[in-house]
Formats: sequence, C-alpha cells, structure tokens
Amino acid sequence: MKKKLVIMITAVMMTVSMTACGIVTVVPIGQESSFTGKQEFDSSAESSNDWTAVVDEMKANAADAATAIGSGLGEGTAVSGTATIKEFNTDTPKHYLLVEIDGYDGEVQIQAGGVYSGTTLRDTQTLKGFQDFTNQTEWSQYAKALNKEVDAQVVAPLAIDAGVAGKTVTFVGAASESAGKVVITPVEMTIE
Repeated sequence: MKKKLVIMITAVMMTVSMTACGIVTVVPIGQESSFTGKQEFDSSAESSNDWTAVVDEMKANAADAATAIGSGLGEGTAVSGTATIKEFNTDTPKHYLLVEIDGYDGEVQIQAGGVYSGTTLRDTQTLKGFQDFTNQTEWSQYAKALNKEVDAQVVAPLAIDAGVAGKTVTFVGAASESAGKVVITPVEMTIE
C-alpha cells in the first residue's frame, strides 16, 4: 500500500511539474509592444502633437492679465497682455523675466529658460486630462514635455539676454499665483 501511495504521489508530482514547464519566448528589448500590444508612452511625441491645439486654446481663452491677476488666478488661468521687462533674472536655474504689468503692483515672473517649474500649463489646458493617461507618471511626464515645448517653441527662438530690460513683452500663457508671486508659463511671446 505504501508503494502504491509513493508511486501515485510521484506520478502526480511529475505531472504537475511537467505542466508547469512551458515554452519561453525571449523578447528583444524595445520590441515588447509587438507581443503585449501596449505601446510605451512617449511624452515628447504627445506634447509635440498637442502643442498647436494647446496654444490655440490658451489664445482663445486668455483673459486680460492685469484683470485676471488682480481678481485671483486659482489653479491656473490663461492670460494675455503686455508688460515692461524690469530684468532677465538668471540667478537660479529657473530663469525668468521680472515684469511690470500696468494695473497690478505685485511681483510677476514669466518663465524664460533653464529649468521650468510647475504644471500650470498642463493644468490650464483642457484638451487632455488625467483620465487620458495610464497613470500619474505619464501625467507628470506630459507636464514636463509641455514645458520643454515652451522652451523650444517660445523662449529659445528669442535668444533672451540681459539687454531685454526696459523693453516691452507681449505674451499669452498660463498663470498661477503662490505666496504673492505670479508666474506665467508662456505659449506665445514677443519682445520689442
């Protein structure tokens, strides 16, 4: 009886172990999507494809900067206006134009190169929302990619330097306010 039990257990174990073995497919790196069907998220392509629509939406929805800033910006507001450039600040990696807007006495900065902070542009546009992304990481990457578009499409072509002080800047962008300071992420900007 013991021999039969041992043989039965051995047979069951062999059957289980043999069914656990299968054919393993080795997938070359970078070709995973051809087997899983899931494409890797490309934040640069996503923001590049959306850029024109984001700019058009900001321009269509932009409120007068002095009026909007004076009445509170909330989470982010599309604004447009003109201002006098007081200085181009490069003391930190987050370069900005310190500007003076007629009708507003507080500090206003327009992001202008180096490191762009915040998610105001992403949060102000309404073309895409969190639900359009797989997870928080992709949503965050999209915000960073939009900020890179700002640098490539808006700021870099202007070749801003200290000589802009005293000139007039005309802008459209997404504005937010924190601790009494207004920061504008531009989607369109000219300096004269």
